[in-house]
Amino acid sequence: MRFKCLAMKLHRLQYVQDRGLASSWELEGCDLDTVNLIVGRNASGKSRILQTMDVLARLLSGTAPIPNTPKQQCWQSTFDADGDAPKCYTLETSRGQVIREHYQVGDRTLLERQETGAGTIWAEDLKTLIRFHTPTDRVAALLRRDRIQHPFVEELHDWAQALMYFRFGTSLGQQSYAVMQTRKLQTYRDNINLRDSDQVIAIFRLGEEDYQETFIDRVIADMGQIGYPLNRIGIKKPSFLLAEGQDDTSTHILDGEPQYLYVQEADLASYTEQYMMSQGMFRALSLIIQINYSLLARTPSCILIDDVGEGLDHERSSALIKLLIAKVEASPVQLIMTTNDRFVMNGVPLHYWLAIERQVGVAKLHNRHNSQAAFEEFCFTGLNNFDFFARGYYLHQPEEEEDLVSTMV
Repeated sequence: MRFKCLAMKLHRLQYVQDRGLASSWELEGCDLDTVNLIVGRNASGKSRILQTMDVLARLLSGTAPIPNTPKQQCWQSTFDADGDAPKCYTLETSRGQVIREHYQVGDRTLLERQETGAGTIWAEDLKTLIRFHTPTDRVAALLRRDRIQHPFVEELHDWAQALMYFRFGTSLGQQSYAVMQTRKLQTYRDNINLRDSDQVIAIFRLGEEDYQETFIDRVIADMGQIGYPLNRIGIKKPSFLLAEGQDDTSTHILDGEPQYLYVQEADLASYTEQYMMSQGMFRALSLIIQINYSLLARTPSCILIDDVGEGLDHERSSALIKLLIAKVEASPVQLIMTTNDRFVMNGVPLHYWLAIERQVGVAKLHNRHNSQAAFEEFCFTGLNNFDFFARGYYLHQPEEEEDLVSTMV
């Protein structure tokens, strides 16, 4: 799977679930830049926000069906692309059915679809709206894909298909192994699911095969940059599966046999296999492998990382985040991370922040755009970034110096 370089980025997301009911939940103020760090306390909605984005991407890419539950969901997403007119896509679903779908660029409606499945869509060759009728349980933006007649729909699909979602607090494949067949590498390449972070060994093997030293050198350099200096990395048969007398250091890849990742740390003569690595080290390694392969093989539209830095010490988590920011700022990729870790907060500049104000049934985000005064004035307090969050300073917008001092006493 290869994708063109994508310029379309998610600029704003509004989401409502079960409006007017006791189970209602709403996302407000989610205005996004190229790099974003969503901060909030436990159970404030950080993971839920990323899941909301991921579900939308799965629906638009066709990798997940519309949930057949009583839950009513409505996404209102706005995309920006190289200064073009804003592209606004609305999708409302309930009980496995599409209730409404609308796509607008600037003031032009290009797609309108109702609950019956009937709708209209702009046809580029004909220069007019044409009628269509789609199944009520399928998204029209997926079914009406056509790069010639409806290129605006294809843009949505490309964004959704190229989105990546990592839950850093999970194993990221540490408990998995791979059985690779060299003669089937093209099959793996064509069918690899880059959304499945547990496939890190297969992804590493493809990166090694396709990009050789370029890929290996990038992974080793990135690991060194975050405090894990390595001399070597590869895959081998796990030592605990070796027969008595077999060479424990052999890295010969045998087709049809289980394979594990291993590294040789700079200060160790022996290999460290993935099951022997600390959780933090393997999570960092897995993330670095998958992001480097993705950046070489295709251009992700958006990278979501939940609980970034979880399990790493302060220095390494800060270094990892700086590395990720540097990678995306040199590319057309958008990065959205979440954390409640004070060390991560202190290591990420405030202008990347979206701080969650949790209200009943609402997660309201504050950032430098919608709470400009609070963000700008905070730099005069002499406090660290975590205080901005812990003391709820983002909830205040003092206008006078006296007000600024009084809010921090």
